[in-house]
Amino acid sequence: MTATERITMVVINDDGTRDKFMLSSWVGVPRKHELVWMGDDPYMVVEVEYLVADGFFGARSIDAAGIYVRRLGKDEQEAVARRLANPVRGKDEQPFRP
Repeated sequence: MTATERITMVVINDDGTRDKFMLSSWVGVPRKHELVWMGDDPYMVVEVEYLVADGFFGARSIDAAGIYVRRLGKDEQEAVARRLANPVRGKDEQPFRP
């Protein structure tokens, strides 16, 4: 988990306007083109910016981060839904049994 005092998520709307939200943490390291769900709405990470600070003995920490996301278009949402609906199985793959 990335825990910093300043994580800003910027949602880029279809009309070009931006909405900013302050986050207290982010699980993992967000990557460009990663899918993110907020509620039931899928978004894609467009850009990620970090402010990295040098610590003692060569350690580094993230002091601030900016995450830019945009909502998926209708065609993109349909493509994601198709991929998630029926995962492709190999011909020799066995069903999982705990």
